[in-house]
Amino acid sequence: KYLSSGSGILGDVNSDESVDVLDVVLIVNMILGNDSPNYATADINSDGSINVQDIISLINIILE
Repeated sequence: KYLSSGSGILGDVNSDESVDVLDVVLIVNMILGNDSPNYATADINSDGSINVQDIISLINIILE
């Protein structure tokens, strides 16, 4: 179900080997500037930017 980004599971922002709502919260914090971006696992759509599109993609992965 999960895709590898080469340096972890794509979407597993907190590196706990699970993709869940905690990862969504971390991406929101990255967008708001409260956390440093982790492009390797947070840039779900691989467009070079962490934004709301990545949140939507991550939620879709979680709901699959």
